[in-house]
Amino acid sequence: MLFKLFIFIATNFLWKMNEYLKQLFKLLAPFTEEELEIAQPFFRYEIIRKNEFFSKAGRISDRIGFVNSGLLRSFYTIKGKETTTYFQMHGTIATALASFLQMKPAIENIQALEISELIVINRKDLFSLYNENWKWQQVGRILTEQYYVKMEERTIALQSQSALERYENFLHDFPELIQMVPLYYIASFLGMTPETLSRTRKMK
Repeated sequence: MLFKLFIFIATNFLWKMNEYLKQLFKLLAPFTEEELEIAQPFFRYEIIRKNEFFSKAGRISDRIGFVNSGLLRSFYTIKGKETTTYFQMHGTIATALASFLQMKPAIENIQALEISELIVINRKDLFSLYNENWKWQQVGRILTEQYYVKMEERTIALQSQSALERYENFLHDFPELIQMVPLYYIASFLGMTPETLSRTRKMK
């Protein structure tokens, strides 16, 4: 009961408290305060408990989450083997983008590694904002471009960098995660076995 009351309070008031997200939108497009206030009802606050899924493979993912706090992991499973594709933390976006854009079942899962707070908008509401204001179209375009740039950089790194280079880049990009995430998740993300990661860490 108390948890549901907390959700109700957070749903109604978090948007006004979350200046980070409002500033992000203003960086991406020249929004006025009034325009952001008009858009407020399209967004909602959601808590994902540890081990719960924000998106599941085999289901259509029709929403995007802006991570306010916590930590999530994107991964897919083939023949019982999990491969980690990304980690989402404060200031990042959680979505199975191909599923979101094409309305086809997702290939990957997005699961909370700890209790996580997200500000979420579904596909229908996002497209309503696109139709109402060109600035939201610009936000969507830029965020999609950034997403695919990151994915391309990751693909090239996995194919061209040594294990040590990948690990060093991981420490640079995600310095806090080495203490927060099981090493076998990190090894999977870096495209190596846990044993290779262990040897690589000893080289540092």
